[in-house]
Amino acid sequence: MASNSVTAQTLKGSLQGQTEDSVHVFRGVPFAQPPVGELRWRRPQPLESWAGVRDALEFGPISIQPARPAAGPFAGIMGHSQERASEDCLYLNVWTPGLDDGRRPVMVWIHGGGLSSGSGSSPAYDGAPLAARGDVVIVTINYRLGALGFLPDPVLAQDGETEGNFGFHDMVAALQWVQDEISGFGGDPQNVTIFGESAGGIAVGILLASPLSEDLFQHAIIQSGAADRLHSRESVAEMLPFYYRELGLDQPSAQELRQLSVDDVLQAQSALAGAHPAINPAAGLHGLLNAVIEDNFLDGMPIDVVREGRGSGVDLLAGTMRNEFTLLSAMSGLTDMNEERALELMAPLVGGSERAGECYQTYRQLRIQRGEATDPLAIYNAVMTDRQYRGSTRRLLDAREGQAGGTYSYLVEQQSPMFEGRLGAPHALDVPLIWGTTDLMRDFVGDDPQVDQLSGFMMDAWLNFARTGNPTTNALPGWPQYRADRPYTMVFGPDVRTVTAEREEELALWR
Repeated sequence: MASNSVTAQTLKGSLQGQTEDSVHVFRGVPFAQPPVGELRWRRPQPLESWAGVRDALEFGPISIQPARPAAGPFAGIMGHSQERASEDCLYLNVWTPGLDDGRRPVMVWIHGGGLSSGSGSSPAYDGAPLAARGDVVIVTINYRLGALGFLPDPVLAQDGETEGNFGFHDMVAALQWVQDEISGFGGDPQNVTIFGESAGGIAVGILLASPLSEDLFQHAIIQSGAADRLHSRESVAEMLPFYYRELGLDQPSAQELRQLSVDDVLQAQSALAGAHPAINPAAGLHGLLNAVIEDNFLDGMPIDVVREGRGSGVDLLAGTMRNEFTLLSAMSGLTDMNEERALELMAPLVGGSERAGECYQTYRQLRIQRGEATDPLAIYNAVMTDRQYRGSTRRLLDAREGQAGGTYSYLVEQQSPMFEGRLGAPHALDVPLIWGTTDLMRDFVGDDPQVDQLSGFMMDAWLNFARTGNPTTNALPGWPQYRADRPYTMVFGPDVRTVTAEREEELALWR
């Protein structure tokens, strides 16, 4: 063994990791059987034991997903997919300052990527900075993505299971692994925080509402996520024929589906993802393949069951970026737009043409009053930021009113220098700030010393929240809990401050 090797004992066998600076790292740790063959489109099955010492030196394969460009302005911002991909993808990674009985807080990261891309091994999610800075245990996970993770056909139900939500069941299995094993890595299974961004933030909101994840975590952080736009049986019924048409199948059996090649599954998924919402209502911004209600994993719309008290004892920190949608528009090639096109894109997503027109004019008038840009692209991005992110987050925060757990709100308005600052404070800019991986993404976050100071503020807030359920730090005093009638929000940017009113006129449209 190498001189920096280190060994941890799990219930299934021994793992060899390595010490890197002051942190012990275990990569590619399996937490369930490979979901291949007859286990494709099944819930994750218990891991089998192994003999001897298993290497945990390299990341495991990532979930099957469309390739992302290895170069270009957006490479790495939304995660990497250049790593080895396989259906055999149920692996997690652990960074810990000590293999002892330190009972450190545990932070479990759920990556974003629209539930169709990304991985827990993206360089942006290097757990060493957080683990060392906060004396915490960091865990990042993979889960099945796209059609392989979320195809919700009743034909796949077997052995008393209901169909769909396979990728979410993977998350639950990983959290159960943390309960069973993390004490052997210096962590406290009774002080677990789940956190995620974008689709990972949506996953956190869904797990907060799931009866299967009760008691698996004590704190939750939702970054640019939501908990109120999922699939119903009706929307699934509309989507499945489109998917099978791409595969050249007509109401296939479970056996036929499990015999499909990975390439066919992915190609049909990619073709369907390009469908316009008017053709396929399930291809809207709530996700082509997403959680399905009426499985025992999820017995109602998450925001509704949260409002009724599910997860009420869990502390929640939730927030968004100021200009979420600018990055998504830029990545989609929407660099220019007229009013007609903006209204056309908005209509199927905000409730029809009349509603789109009302939103457009309201935002235009408010932006005129503030002296902000009123070109159609700027208005479209502002509407979609609030519709997709800020409005959803506010509704979830409101739903927690009067519950036992602490509830805290934040907003990031740090500007990206990319494209001469035209992105403003875009989607995903918070990721390198919170992980302390700004050196990997300088074109995106900037190289001003203020960026790294802000990163330190945010890292410490997230770490303190994981430790205590309260994000307040010595550098960030005066961060009261969120209240529906006093929506206290910590604003992160060049001017760090607490506010109680943040564009309430726009947000009122989404209440």
